[in-house]
Parts: sequence; structure tokens; C-alpha cells
Amino acid sequence: MIKRVLFTVLAILALLILVGLVLPQRYATSRTVQIQAPAEAIFPLIAELRNWPQWEPFLRDDPGSVTTYGGLTTGVGASQSWTGGQNRGRLTFTVFEPQVGIEYDLVFTNGEHDSPGHSWMRLAPQTDGSVTLEWGIRGEMNVPVIGGYVALFADKPIGSRLERGLGEIKGLAEAGHAPPK
Repeated sequence: MIKRVLFTVLAILALLILVGLVLPQRYATSRTVQIQAPAEAIFPLIAELRNWPQWEPFLRDDPGSVTTYGGLTTGVGASQSWTGGQNRGRLTFTVFEPQVGIEYDLVFTNGEHDSPGHSWMRLAPQTDGSVTLEWGIRGEMNVPVIGGYVALFADKPIGSRLERGLGEIKGLAEAGHAPPK
């Protein structure tokens, strides 16, 4: 009886490992929010890395994180890195267009494994004067066995953080708290 239970447990474990090895490690998610403010009130919040602590949810979830800014904090080439109890990583702006938005490459480091990603924040002005802001991310979980499982279920935890950040940006822009350009 014990041998049968042990064999069954080992078979299930082997199956989970095998599935984890063949699952795609890529993920992608995005969220949008409608903001009753012009793009000129929104763009400074997302375009200047020093403004991100006002709204950015990922580092807020890790209060021990320390952010280090690169030589540029706005424009193409602007960069920052962070270290914390739960994560470590870096990002660099690759697209910077005031009427369109920003894009950036990022790398999350988990132990020995770097997981590259690409993120964007796109502004879409609407005919009623509001702006739809989309925040998205796609990347790869380069962590053997569990990376595929993490990627498979990434939409909900990442998406909820994107929604939180977008809500903060909406609140700041609609209240007129956008920092000077």
C-alpha cells in the first residue's frame, strides 16, 4: 500500500515537472483606464521616472525596495534599477513620445535567472477630451520548471497591479496633480 501511494506521488510529481518543462514561459497582459484629463496632464506622470513613486504599484508592494536612477530619468535612455526583499531589476526607456506614450525594456532578476520583458504606456486621446491610457507588459519567465506555470497564471497578479497603478495615475491627473513638465 505504501509503495503504491509513493509511486503515485512520484508519478504525479514527475508529470508536473515534465509539464512545467514544456509550458511556454512567455506572458502578456495589459489594462486600460479612461482619464478625464488631457494627455499633457498625464504624460509627465509616466515620462519622468522620479514621478513614478507617486503611482507605481510594484515597488509599493515591496517597501524594502531601493530605487537607483540612471544618468537620465526622462526621454529615450532614461533608466532605473531596483533591489528589494522580493525582487531586483532594471528598466530603460526605448520610446518617448509625448502624444503617444512611452515604452521600456525591463529585466527582472530572480536569483540566477534574468527574465526579460517589454512594457508600454500608450495614450489615446478621445473625442470627448478624455484619454484612454493603456499599460501593458509582455515577457518571459526564465525560471526552469516553474516559469511556465508562473507565465500561465501571470495575468491576474500582474493585471491587478497594472489596474492599481492606472487608478493612481487617473486620480492624480484628474485632480490636477500632474508635476511640471
